[in-house]
Amino acid sequence: MRLTARTRLTLLFSTLIALSGAVLTVIVIVLTFTPNQTRVEPKTVEKTQIVQLGVDMKAQARQELLDRLMLGAGIGIGVLTVASAGLGWLLAGRVLRPVHVVSGTARRLSQQNLHERIPVSGPQDEMRELAETFNDMLARLQRSFDAQSHFAANAAHELRGPMTTQRTLVEVAAGAPDAPPSLRELAGSLAPVLERQERLVNGLLELAWSEHGMTTIETVRVDSLVRAPGASLSLAPLTVSGDPTLLDLMVDNLVRNAFTHGKEVWISTTSDTLTVENTGQEVSAARLATLTEPFRRGSQDRLNGNGTGLGLAIVSAVVRAHNASLDLTPRPAGGIRATVRFPAGTMR
Repeated sequence: MRLTARTRLTLLFSTLIALSGAVLTVIVIVLTFTPNQTRVEPKTVEKTQIVQLGVDMKAQARQELLDRLMLGAGIGIGVLTVASAGLGWLLAGRVLRPVHVVSGTARRLSQQNLHERIPVSGPQDEMRELAETFNDMLARLQRSFDAQSHFAANAAHELRGPMTTQRTLVEVAAGAPDAPPSLRELAGSLAPVLERQERLVNGLLELAWSEHGMTTIETVRVDSLVRAPGASLSLAPLTVSGDPTLLDLMVDNLVRNAFTHGKEVWISTTSDTLTVENTGQEVSAARLATLTEPFRRGSQDRLNGNGTGLGLAIVSAVVRAHNASLDLTPRPAGGIRATVRFPAGTMR
């Protein structure tokens, strides 16, 4: 059986009280009832009988006193043990309260609320040191995430200009009337490479943007955001409170990801879920657990084909921003089922 730290401290405290009471009782009884070794020899038979009678009465009184002491000690130790268990439970809860605050804050934390801090109060003890250390760690994590996000956004933004220029130059050179066949062939080879790079840069911008969290909160019909010609649709009203731009980005990436990796796509909504599934190759459960990381694909990493490996990472960031959950499960015939479940607090 798993015992909490509070329970263990309570048991330890009450056990120490019970043992201390038992030891004290034994000491009192031993000191009180240790027989006197001094004996006085009677000189007559009558005195012998009188002394024996006194000894018997004294022994009976001692036995009665011993019984009373044992009963009183037992009752007293029992009452003290129960009282100490209750008091120990209260004291342990008070001592461990900062630990519960730390663990509760850690469970609530995500990249969107790293600004939260644990309230620090009380004496300068180990618990306060724990809270201050945890707050320092959160501050470092927040700076690290902000720096990473800003770097990705700035780098992607700076790359868009030169890449657009390169694509324009290639198209102009290939479209010139006097362009030789070799130049047209080279331009045809460069065009898909530049398109892939452009998709990657746009994906990095979308990922950095989605990880910043919601900027506006409105009532959004998620089912109306589904634009998927060729997919099998079963759309029930799904209304949530959230950022309309981020939610549109989430739906768009789910749909594009499904069409990129599968021939058939099914999309459905209920009052609290959005489900997108497709056909495709079989994906293991272990592999599914990594698909929300950047540059992960169904069967391989990095860039290949038409995808960028950022779609599900963007979806995951938007889902976290709305306190929703994303479940990826393999379909028995191959392909993936992606289910976004919105919490009750965001439903409207």
